[in-house]
Amino acid sequence: MKKLFIHCLVVALVFSVPGFARADKKEEVQKFGHEGMEAQRNKNWSRAISAFKHVVELQPTSQNYENLGVVYRNAGNMAEAIKNFTAAIEANADNVSAYGNRASALIAQKRYDEAIADTTEVLNRQADNMNAKRTQAFAASAKGDWTLALGEYNAILSSNHNDAEALKGRAYVFNQTKDYDKAIADYSELIKLRPKDSHAYLKRSYLYDMKGDAPKAMADADQGVKIDPKNADTQSWKKYLQAKQSQPPPLPPPPPAAQKSPATQTAPAKTH
Repeated sequence: MKKLFIHCLVVALVFSVPGFARADKKEEVQKFGHEGMEAQRNKNWSRAISAFKHVVELQPTSQNYENLGVVYRNAGNMAEAIKNFTAAIEANADNVSAYGNRASALIAQKRYDEAIADTTEVLNRQADNMNAKRTQAFAASAKGDWTLALGEYNAILSSNHNDAEALKGRAYVFNQTKDYDKAIADYSELIKLRPKDSHAYLKRSYLYDMKGDAPKAMADADQGVKIDPKNADTQSWKKYLQAKQSQPPPLPPPPPAAQKSPATQTAPAKTH
């Protein structure tokens, strides 16, 4: 539906070591840290995981556990990602970004209530954290909590009315709650920000069709095909609209059968 904010790998603290650490330990941390970052850039996940695991073994800090969790998440291993984000939180309950990172991994596992709990933890500490609001809105929308999702999207857009992802998310919520005019308005604003967004045209075309505005539905379908002619969904939708518009209008219902008035009705035959 929408993009989910993903916290980046934090590398600044990977190399921080206590003052009492031996020089050779510090060199090992630096060595494996550099190796992990390089592997991360090259998307060599197994090598990156191995390197950051060595960093955690040498220096089991909250930040290093979180960094390892990010690599696991990027590699698609959400179970290990959650495990390491949890270890980061246990090592430092004030590591706010670890809660946000764990929330994104929980969403990937469709554990929406837990993700909302983590983003709420962030917002309790940082009420204006827009990334946490975005993640919470996404989780709430995914589980069908339209009230919570709408509240968070409204808060994001009140701070920045040009937030394209929030507009897309709120339009989806309006669509699900059958507030079609507001959904159309949000997709229209999204199109102003992203005039080449064929998906927005397609979604708005659906809504115009539901409202019975065939010309606008077809115009949006045409624009979507023009922007992305290889998009199978848009092509299929345009063909559907064309077929729908080429059908003859339905015949009017037949008039009701004429009823005889009592005065003209034939009296029943007498029986003996």
